[in-house]
Amino acid sequence: MPAQTRKKSAPARQDQAAGLRRLFTPAEPHWLPVLLAPDQERLDAQWLVELASACVEQGGRTLVVDAARAQVAAAFGLRARYDLAHALHGDCAPLQACVAAGVNLKILPAARALEQDGRAPDRIRRFEAGVRALAATADCAVLVLPARHARVLTGFCGATGIADAIVVPGSESGSDRGAIETMRRLLSMADIDAFRLLFQGTDPDRAGRLLSSLAAGGARELSARASDAGSLHDVSAIRRLVREVRCRSMRAGGERGGTAVETVS
Repeated sequence: MPAQTRKKSAPARQDQAAGLRRLFTPAEPHWLPVLLAPDQERLDAQWLVELASACVEQGGRTLVVDAARAQVAAAFGLRARYDLAHALHGDCAPLQACVAAGVNLKILPAARALEQDGRAPDRIRRFEAGVRALAATADCAVLVLPARHARVLTGFCGATGIADAIVVPGSESGSDRGAIETMRRLLSMADIDAFRLLFQGTDPDRAGRLLSSLAAGGARELSARASDAGSLHDVSAIRRLVREVRCRSMRAGGERGGTAVETVS
């Protein structure tokens, strides 16, 4: 039989099958976690509007998963009728749980799905499955979570970990300690390249003191490094943060270095 008419070998068929799977398997969205300290969960969500809008401007079909009752939909002037919990319980179609906030931008209220049925052993798995299903067509999925639910990120880190996580420390006394513990908890559950810190209502002097404390504590306890501090109310800082993290997420290959803690000015 001529060589060109011979059947493909098993390895060749396997390589071809793997290539087809890669071609037709939806790409994983860029997961961008936002961890809120307890006293930050009821903040004016306008800064999250700016963050989500910046993600869209960077060319990403964006899904904002509001699992912290941050009222992101209301900040866009929209009414959220359903929560992810309704879709999981069959009370609405999955897509009805999302609120369209503009071209390439949707909001998914999900606090009830995360906190409801706390005794159910599969609650976190159901939350993850629901979020993943609705994020399947997104390029960027912003996960707004209470810091106390940081363990949820384990299901989203995948094989390559999470490039960046935004941490919003509390404004009360000892908030630097809380921020370090949040980062420690995250590192114990997910491979995260860089933490980016945003502060609420801080003047430059206080921001500098918080940064110094976090830099020292992070270096001593987490082998992490810190840069300059930024405010939730600084739109240019938020847009710069999104530009940086989106560019990082789109880079292919490259070795991961040590964990970094970065704050945005």
